[in-house]
Amino acid sequence: MNQNEQPRRARVFISCGQTKDSDELTTAKQISCRLGELGFDPYIAVEEQTLRGLTENIFPRLRDSEYFVFVDFKREKLVPHGKSDLVGSPEFQHRGSLFSHQELALASFLDVPLLAFQENGVKKDDGILRFLQANATPFTDRNLLPNVIADKVQELKWNPSSRNELVLVREKPLCVDATDIGVAGGELRRFFHVEVRNLHHKKTATNCYVYLEGATKLTRPPAKISFGSVESKWAGYILPNAHILPNSGRRFDALFIAHHRPTEVRFPTFTDSSEFGCPPLRGAGEYKLCYAVVSDNFPITRGSLTLTLSERLDDTKLKLSA
Repeated sequence: MNQNEQPRRARVFISCGQTKDSDELTTAKQISCRLGELGFDPYIAVEEQTLRGLTENIFPRLRDSEYFVFVDFKREKLVPHGKSDLVGSPEFQHRGSLFSHQELALASFLDVPLLAFQENGVKKDDGILRFLQANATPFTDRNLLPNVIADKVQELKWNPSSRNELVLVREKPLCVDATDIGVAGGELRRFFHVEVRNLHHKKTATNCYVYLEGATKLTRPPAKISFGSVESKWAGYILPNAHILPNSGRRFDALFIAHHRPTEVRFPTFTDSSEFGCPPLRGAGEYKLCYAVVSDNFPITRGSLTLTLSERLDDTKLKLSA
C-alpha cells in the first residue's frame, strides 16, 4: 500500500431482484448510492444465466465482500393445490426471489455478516430463511427502503473502513541495523522490513506465513532467478507462523545486506538446506521481488517490491511496486 492510494472501503454485496419492467433495479441503485454515501463500496449482484458467469462474477464478489444485504422482492403468488379459484384471497402469499435466496445461502456458508429485508406479502420464513436467524425486516414502500437499510447499517455499526484483507505496506524506510553475533567477529547487517497489515476491524489473522514467490533481475531481457519455496522470517520472531491482530501490522524480514558486502543480498528463511530458499543476489542493479502472505482465515495476498541495489548501502532502496 502506498501513501497516495485511496483508502480501501468495506465491500457490500447487494442481493435483490431485478425483474424487467419494474422499479427493482432503480431501488437497487438507490440502495447502492445510499451505502456509498456512508463510505462503503457497494456491488449490485446481476443475475447470471451461466455457470461461468457465476464462478467468474458472483462467487468471487461474494467471497470477497465484508457485508451482505439481502432484499426479498415479491414474485408471483403461491397457489395452494386445488385452490386456483381463490387466488385473490388474503391467505395467498408470494414467493421471493429465487436467485437472491441462492446468494443468501452462499453468504451464510461463507459466514458473511448480513442484513435481510423482505417485502410485505412474501411468504415468511421461506427457503433458507427458515434456518437462519436473520430476522428479516419487513417493508412496504420501496422508495423508503434505501434509508431503512442505511439506518440498520448504522444501528449495527457496520465499519466502512474494515476489509477482510491483508496488505503489504512499506510507508517508511523500515530498515534496522543489527550485529549477528553468530558470525565470527560479528557481522553488521541491515535488515529491510515489510509490514503485513490486517485491515479488518475485529478479526485476527491467524497462522500467517510469508513466501518469496519470485525474484527477477531487471536486465534486458529480465533474468529470472530460480529457487525453492520456503517460509520467510518474521522480524524479531523465531517461528515461521504468526498472528496479526485487528487493525494492526507485523513486519517480516524481506532481505538483509551485510555492511561490508553492500552488493550481496540474502534472505532470512526457515531452512536447513542450501537447496531451498533464494540464493544470494549479487551485483548492483534493479531487482523485482514478489512476496505472498497466506493465513488460515484471510485470502492470500501478493505484492511486488523493487529493490535498487547500489554499491553504497545507504543508496540501496526497497519500494513497493505500483
